[in-house]
Amino acid sequence: MYDTLKIKHQVKQLPKEVIEQQEKPFLWKGLKWTPIFNKKTRQVNAYETSVNNLDLRLKGNTIFCNNSLQKWYMGNNYELFSYSQVVKALSKLDSVLPFNVYDANIHYLAVGTIIEEEAKPILDPWLSLNGKQPIPMLGANKQYGKKFYLTDYNVKGYDKTFEVKTHERIKLNKPLFRFELEIYTRNLNKRKNPIGIYTVRDLIDKEKYQMLADELMSKYEKIEKQQSISLSQLNNKEKEVLALFQNQEILRQYKIDHFETFGNRRKVYNRIKKLSNDKYLIHVKEQLKTSVEHTLF
Repeated sequence: MYDTLKIKHQVKQLPKEVIEQQEKPFLWKGLKWTPIFNKKTRQVNAYETSVNNLDLRLKGNTIFCNNSLQKWYMGNNYELFSYSQVVKALSKLDSVLPFNVYDANIHYLAVGTIIEEEAKPILDPWLSLNGKQPIPMLGANKQYGKKFYLTDYNVKGYDKTFEVKTHERIKLNKPLFRFELEIYTRNLNKRKNPIGIYTVRDLIDKEKYQMLADELMSKYEKIEKQQSISLSQLNNKEKEVLALFQNQEILRQYKIDHFETFGNRRKVYNRIKKLSNDKYLIHVKEQLKTSVEHTLF
């Protein structure tokens, strides 16, 4: 389920080469560190190294590590990445990094899952998330996904088969759809019902892992989707509300001009959505739910 992680480790005792801002590569903790220069001042502003295809950067007294855990451990992220695999991956990561990975702070992570479905029919009904409309994901002059950019997190869904073929020149013989949540841990920790993701050790807490799985599904369910509802089931007021919420441009302006009645309209729309019997939307939701459940073991 985990994909990209951004972690940082505070170094208690810096090597003298860093303190003296040495401008040549040096060995430290069994690794060769190379200086990175500021393009304008030409002064050293960080050092970088790599270990087992992991990129590390030392800036000030902090080591930063930003990588896809799943791609590093499995070589791809078009398969499911289960809890037991995560435990093994982090154990391996701890063995190669020059610090205790479990104690490292984590400030950003991406979680996702994958199902064997065509992406376009899943993405076409997507309208908005928390009032934000999706931005097209483009590759090779083709739209292959949609992404929502919000303040503390991003949500995206895309054609994984197309992405792998375009970016990695690997041909998969089945249609795959990937759904991801990219989130800053402050959003998980500073809210009414915090999950509490502070260090890498929290990522292997089974209860927190389950909560992140629930968070992923919750974000999918909150995406406003084009509804298939029989108009004969609705009265005139409900038909007006349905038309309003299915047109994002009008809805956005309505919320500004008629904020005092928007809340009541939203309640009506939420009630109407329960009448939807779109079998394909129900199928996709169940597929994603089953896929997420398979990652819990």
